[in-house]
Amino acid sequence: MTGVPVSSGPFLFGSAERRLFGLMHVHASHDARRKAMVLCAPLLQEGIRAHRALWAVAESMAAGGGAGLCFDWYGTGDSSGEDDGLSLPDMLADLDAAQAVMSARHGRDRLSWLALRSAALPVLAYLSQQAQPVDVVLWDPQLVGAGVIESWRRQHHAQLYESGRYPHARHDPDDNDLLGFRVDPALLAALASLDAAAIALPRGSRVRLWQRDEDIERFIRTQHGQGVEVDVFELDASDRPGWEDPKQFGAQAYPRRSVVQLGQRLATTEAR
Repeated sequence: MTGVPVSSGPFLFGSAERRLFGLMHVHASHDARRKAMVLCAPLLQEGIRAHRALWAVAESMAAGGGAGLCFDWYGTGDSSGEDDGLSLPDMLADLDAAQAVMSARHGRDRLSWLALRSAALPVLAYLSQQAQPVDVVLWDPQLVGAGVIESWRRQHHAQLYESGRYPHARHDPDDNDLLGFRVDPALLAALASLDAAAIALPRGSRVRLWQRDEDIERFIRTQHGQGVEVDVFELDASDRPGWEDPKQFGAQAYPRRSVVQLGQRLATTEAR
């Protein structure tokens, strides 16, 4: 994609009880002193749809001389566990495991984070607990957990009864069956209780945002009150995926111009 020699290698990390699948993207002549980034996928179907976009951004990071780690949350993708075994505390533990891997390779002060969509909820909850300043990119973030859960339920209902996929569907969905996943009700309750727009990051942190809405503006005010630097770069709105459009459900979300724009900016600013 880039014409630059980039190596992408799969590996397992985490505890023996919670093996996580990771894919490390590095330049062929990678220098461990350069910046590294952990890229965090959204939950449920959006995690599947966004896979290639995150892969492309990680490749851009590597092409710029840095390193990018994409991983599957516990109970998802190629990581161990069942989908209904995922909980918010466990997601924070997954982030801790990812930080341990990247810090050992690159040093904690060289590490940054990227959260796409609903991944902003666990990522911000985790980063707010850190004692030192953090560096995070929020890509089209969903910051209010209750709204996220409601959007999943609307999409689930639309797919069952309105999309034409299941013309004979007559049953009511189970409370913990969402978009093809069995989800622990405790996870939904924990996410619904999160208002990440009100979460303050450690003083001296840096945030890059790639969209604006009312919740993001509230988040920005929260960070400014804590002495956190926030930069906003608006991507081409016409290139955003139709995340909640039932007709686009299941389509590979690969917003080409947005991914290229984001990847190029990160390659030039993060890999130094």
